[in-house]
Amino acid sequence: MLRRTIVALGLAVLLSLLFPVRAVLEQGGVDPLQLRLPGIDLAALCAVVALLPAMALSRLGQLDRRMPRWNLWLALLALFSVVFVLLHVSWSLELASGTLRELLAQATLPLHLSERRLLRGAEFAARVGVLVSVTGVLVNLQATPDEDAARPRRRARP
Repeated sequence: MLRRTIVALGLAVLLSLLFPVRAVLEQGGVDPLQLRLPGIDLAALCAVVALLPAMALSRLGQLDRRMPRWNLWLALLALFSVVFVLLHVSWSLELASGTLRELLAQATLPLHLSERRLLRGAEFAARVGVLVSVTGVLVNLQATPDEDAARPRRRARP
């Protein structure tokens, strides 16, 4: 059940990344930055909306029967999916930004990094990580056994 949820969330994030909602809104004359819902970003909202098609794709592909036991790709997919969603929810983004600001203020090295650059880098790494780990999960799927071949045949009695 948990593996199925992780794959559905990863597919939802991947589907939300594939659809250029921001570009469509900009072409339509709507400013995506003004279209803020309380507590959630446009990218996280797209990931939540993409959960239904992701669950349908998961059921259609029989991913729950074809997924191997826990492996590195599932763990990476869970990590990157959660990081992506948390970076687009306002309370966790503010928490991460404040923590990075404090850590950079305490750093004694002359770093030319800002918390904004680090958060953008983390968001980009989460996007690439979701893409790579979904690909890794899908490449390592096992073939589904045929139901006809799995049923034992009865011998005809004379």
